[in-house]
Amino acid sequence: MSLLTGILLAVAALIVGIIIGRFSVRSRDAGRLEQELNKAHKELENYQGQINTHFADSAALMEQLAEQYQTLYRHMAEQSKFLAKAQEPLFREPSAEETPANEAEEPGVPPRDYAGASSGLLKQPN
Repeated sequence: MSLLTGILLAVAALIVGIIIGRFSVRSRDAGRLEQELNKAHKELENYQGQINTHFADSAALMEQLAEQYQTLYRHMAEQSKFLAKAQEPLFREPSAEETPANEAEEPGVPPRDYAGASSGLLKQPN
């Protein structure tokens, strides 16, 4: 074997070794990245499940709270009739015909906190 053939074989072996090394590193990195991706998907699904459970539980608790409030309100209305012996009940159910105070005002009348003219820093000099 001549020196030139030995050098060429060494260079060829080096190139083949580098190529094999690159592919093995890439496949190892791809496997690791795929595991990390699967782990992230599982964590996301777990988190979404926790959020759904939280909102379902919160909705049930709010419904219970509303029912308890209505029960308390009815109790207070009944007891106020009996204990206060008032002519008008102190607690009464709001009817659909009643309008809130904000809607009862005329639409063209500005709110009470409306100054009408500029004042302070916004006041124009005459």
